[in-house]
Formats: sequence, structure tokens, C-alpha cells
Amino acid sequence: MRETVTAALAAMRDDDHLVVVDNGSTDDSLIVLAREFPTVTVIANGCNAGYARACNQGLNTMPSDYVLFLNNDAQLPPNALDRFAEDFVRDPALALIGAQLVAPDGSLQRSFAPAPTWHSELGLRRRKRVTPTPDTNGLLPVETIVGACIAARRTAIDAVGPMDPDFFFYFEETEWCVRMRRHGWKIALDPAVSVTHRKGHSTQAVRTEAQIEALRSRLLYYRKTMPPLLAATVTINRVVRVVLNTLGQLTLFAVTLGCVPRIRKRLIGYGSQLVWLLLGCPRTWGLPDKCTHS
Repeated sequence: MRETVTAALAAMRDDDHLVVVDNGSTDDSLIVLAREFPTVTVIANGCNAGYARACNQGLNTMPSDYVLFLNNDAQLPPNALDRFAEDFVRDPALALIGAQLVAPDGSLQRSFAPAPTWHSELGLRRRKRVTPTPDTNGLLPVETIVGACIAARRTAIDAVGPMDPDFFFYFEETEWCVRMRRHGWKIALDPAVSVTHRKGHSTQAVRTEAQIEALRSRLLYYRKTMPPLLAATVTINRVVRVVLNTLGQLTLFAVTLGCVPRIRKRLIGYGSQLVWLLLGCPRTWGLPDKCTHS
């Protein structure tokens, strides 16, 4: 958190505002913020309200024309905010801009992707991840961007709506990009902005729970973006895949006598998802410490 806030402040101008939304941290994050960054506005949730809801809380306090949403495990370069502002000025149709995400060792991370469709989810049309051709401003027109760093235009948010708080974690930015594009707005990635991202840092200790959360959000994405019949079809397909994957890993577990750690982890992951489905997808399962309204 300290590194993220320090880098963000270094990228800001005097008239910029920084808001930190804390989703029920159990470490000393709030103490550090109060002691080392007294000018930063802090919204402290006593529980985990979810990523989309927390972003919207911060959004409601920001009066600016442009807003940047940044994960707590991502660090901005000094030129990021100015560059994003320039991008928005050059193209009034741009709603959301992503950055090129890089790992701490400098290797590139996935920063954009095609939007999942019923074709791709059923495996009827494989969509290769090819780098789009840059436009005249050097931006890459894309369908969706990864939510670790998203610059957003206020007028687009006002017209289309903020992130959907029904998503607790995962797929919220994907659905947002789809919604923006359906309303005629553009999504782009600016490869000139390189953001260091410690991918998955916040969910490493709860991997199985995160997998359940990802499945919940994927099924919700189907309902939010597809006609009912197609949403039902891809949902059934996804459930069948979970069943088959569980049975496959169970077979491998038996054959290897449970001696292969990788197989054990996969069995626990798929098995937990299957149990969650069989129990009717309880809302209390998934990532821990959720607020009661999430």
C-alpha cells in the first residue's frame, strides 16, 4: 500500500485528488496512511465491500473530469496521469483507457483481452489474442482492459453508469467495457504507460476461495451481457466443465495416490467449485470478510 500511494502522489498535480478505499484491512494499512499520508482522503470500510463497490465509493467523492482506478498492488509511473489526460483530450469518444501492466521483474502481463461471448465460452469460435494495430495516437483499440489500472472519462460514466456492484470481484471491468462499447464509447490501451503490477498478490493466500469468486462472477457476466437463453446455455456448459474437471482430477489423484501436489491443488479447486454449485451457490462462499450487503 505504501509504495502504491507514494507512486500515485508523485504522478499527481496540485489540483488532483487521491482517495484510498480500504476494504476492511486487518493489517496496519490505515495507521500507515494516517501517519505518512495525512493529505490523502481515506474511506474505511469495516468489511470487504468488493472491488466495484469500493471503486464507486471513491468515484462519488471525485469531482474531476477524469478518474483513475488503481489496484493496491499496482504502481503508477510519473507520467501516467498526464498521458491519460492527453489521450482523453485527443479522442472525445474514449471512455476507458488501460495501461501496459508489467511484473516487478519487467516482464509483460496481459493487459487487455477480447470480451467473452457465447461463441467463445462454448468453444465454437476461438479468439486469438493478437495485438491490435495502433491508431494515429499510438493507442491500441481493444474490447476489454484489465482492471488493475483504468482511467475513465466522467461524462462516459455519467452516461453509461459506474462499475456494476453486483460483481464482488472479477469480471466487473469486463462487463463495464462491454457496456461502454454497446453505448458507442471506445476502449483503448496506452502502451506508453507502463504500470508495475504484483498480479494476484491480494488473493495468493485464498486461492481456492478466489476461484469460487471467479466462477460466481463469470456466471453473473453471462446473465448481464447475454440474452437469457444463451446465458443459460453457457452456464450449463460451464457447470458441466466443472463436473468433468473435478472427475478428471479425482481420477488423476487416485492414479497418483495423491502424491502430486499440483493435482491435489487442482482437485481442491475444482471440487470446491462443484460443492459450491451443488449447494446452490451460497453468497457466503468465496473471498472472506465480505460485507453483509455484498
